[in-house]
Amino acid sequence: MTQAERAFDQYKNSVVMEQTLESSKQAPESLKKDQELVEMSHKLIVALKEHPDKFTGLGGLLLLSTLDDASRNAALCSSSGSAEIAKGLIDHFDPKDAYRIMTVMQNCSDVSLHLYTVSESVHALMVRELEAQEDLNNQAMEMVTKCTGLMNQPKK
Repeated sequence: MTQAERAFDQYKNSVVMEQTLESSKQAPESLKKDQELVEMSHKLIVALKEHPDKFTGLGGLLLLSTLDDASRNAALCSSSGSAEIAKGLIDHFDPKDAYRIMTVMQNCSDVSLHLYTVSESVHALMVRELEAQEDLNNQAMEMVTKCTGLMNQPKK
């Protein structure tokens, strides 16, 4: 949870930086979706901290999909910055603007990678959890089978 919380905090900061991109100003609906994802991720982290047992079910799946969505959005932010740099090279814009955009691009790229890495960790943890649950289920079934067999034996 701590890793996810830190990654989402970085994502929140990258969304603030993303607001400075021209593409965000021209398409505010995508930025709004990023902001909604920031809010949802915060609520999800709070809920999972309060009820960690929910991680093994829907909560874990929601965390995984939210991490993946945020990672994808951060990668798109970096891509948008690249497009703005290319356009700026053609338009011969101010080097300060280029540096600012490159900073946003790098930040978004770093955040995307961090979110993806945390997502991979969550995925691995969920797989281990499911494998452990499967083992427990198999052991329980073996016990039930043995008990049923003992109960069905003729009495001596």
